[in-house]
Amino acid sequence: MSSNPRLLPLAIFASIFMMGTSLTAAGVIDDDPLEGLPDKVASQVKSKLPGVVLKRDETVAALSKPEDWLPLSQASFVFDRPKNTGKSTRWTIAPATRTPGAGKNSKARGWTIVQENGSTRYLRVTSEGAIESTITVNHPNGMLIRLDPAEPVIREPGARKASNAIKISVCDLGSPSDVEYSGNARCTWEDLGGFQVKVPSGEYSARLISVSYQGSVGPASVDGTRLMFVAAGVGPVAFTDDRDISAFLFFNDDTDHAGVLREVQRSE
Repeated sequence: MSSNPRLLPLAIFASIFMMGTSLTAAGVIDDDPLEGLPDKVASQVKSKLPGVVLKRDETVAALSKPEDWLPLSQASFVFDRPKNTGKSTRWTIAPATRTPGAGKNSKARGWTIVQENGSTRYLRVTSEGAIESTITVNHPNGMLIRLDPAEPVIREPGARKASNAIKISVCDLGSPSDVEYSGNARCTWEDLGGFQVKVPSGEYSARLISVSYQGSVGPASVDGTRLMFVAAGVGPVAFTDDRDISAFLFFNDDTDHAGVLREVQRSE
């Protein structure tokens, strides 16, 4: 014990500092929940979905059955716009009578996602168990967009990252056999891990899915990244952008397209 009383406060300060350092190292004090993500992804989440991510959670199982993470049943999702108070957007998922591109007597199952941004995306399940979108109808512009190969929505079980080149064809709805614009984009799909997230409808264990595009169609760029948190048995609970490849061709603006789940209603 020091006999100099002026040294005692310094000793106490040092002790408290070392205790705080130990608590942080032990994980008692939470680290940045987005640490370890690519800088661009972390920045996009912080900017578009402030306060949504509570913590990283490695106990959230990886995608094993795509329809657990995007249940393909009649459902209506309402998402609030995080940075536009009072504004919301709606997605409606419904079974399709026929899957576009399938044969006349095909038994292939198909669905549509109708979005308030003016797009209808047609979904199908592949033989490998993935969920993909081959055709989008952009209603405001009267355009039909075909993607070859299809755009991945949820990859096959066990997939963590995949990249492929997609050929894009844009046709007038009144003349779908005539291609008005065409181009190519590289599409990269990635499962970025598990997180605990909080949105208006509650707290969820979710996986973070990234779908990035880089390319062009005619004079239009299709560069961009869409991020989506998906929860098992629920579907999308938050996203940073509800635009797909087709929308990048027509909506060149800085509007906040992010969304956080307020409610989901399913029909039996």
